[in-house]
Amino acid sequence: MQRIACGAVAGAVLIFSTAALAQTPSWSPPPESQRCPSKWGAGDERGAGNHMKPQTVLNAAKLIKTGEVIELGHVLSGNIPFSGPRRFDVHVKRTFMNPQSNNRGSNEETVISEIGQVGTQFDGFAHQTHGNSHYNCFKTDEIATRTGFSKLGVHLLENLKLDEMAGKQVYEFAFIIQPLKIQGGTGSTVAPIAVR
Repeated sequence: MQRIACGAVAGAVLIFSTAALAQTPSWSPPPESQRCPSKWGAGDERGAGNHMKPQTVLNAAKLIKTGEVIELGHVLSGNIPFSGPRRFDVHVKRTFMNPQSNNRGSNEETVISEIGQVGTQFDGFAHQTHGNSHYNCFKTDEIATRTGFSKLGVHLLENLKLDEMAGKQVYEFAFIIQPLKIQGGTGSTVAPIAVR
């Protein structure tokens, strides 16, 4: 009986030691003096995004061989796997009939969710910190506001920005748009691009 008790204690010590090791960080970023400013300058907010140049896009286009499209995003619904206590709810606002003679009705939805860790996501540099420091040594207490971050954000488009295309007199182009896949939704946000 004493052997079993000793074995159980030794097993528990091994399990807790292994768990402690699994939670111990194996890497720490270098000090700010070695990582800031970034190689793109002190005010840079794009990081490796600075590599995205027209030639990079042309090089990437050469990788297309068959035209097959493989979707990598999750369909957003209440049934997708979540991390922790997160949620995704869609509430449809019932049909509103417009008073005009064409009798057009419209449907909309309200989405209640967290943006991060729900479905497929894209993290901006403001998502993670090391202490009070973000990418390129931006300080949390200097860029965090009640309504979000003033730097290092993932910038969302609300309207099409057509001034560059107009300035370059671009009238023919491929318009590429992929909506979010929201189960039960009637519309979604998009990130359109024009490729000429």
